[in-house]
Amino acid sequence: MRFLFVLALIFTFSNNTFAGVSDAQRRVIDNQLFLLKEGMITSEKVFKKAKKFDDKGIFGIGSDEMTKDEFKDYLKEKNFTIHD
Repeated sequence: MRFLFVLALIFTFSNNTFAGVSDAQRRVIDNQLFLLKEGMITSEKVFKKAKKFDDKGIFGIGSDEMTKDEFKDYLKEKNFTIHD
């Protein structure tokens, strides 16, 4: 019974986060949103800047790297769309 409770808590809290987009990456993206909206910087440059803050883990264990789709999903959540 305790296992189900813990599992329910994990599901509840993980549902509201963006898998693959770390807190540091969110801060980088959020700080660049104005420049993106004004066309002063490309989404590719913002992606590369945020990618520098990927969670590498220890010897690759626990690594969580942001993908382009996760980046686009986060921008959509911020009401910004990329026109490819």
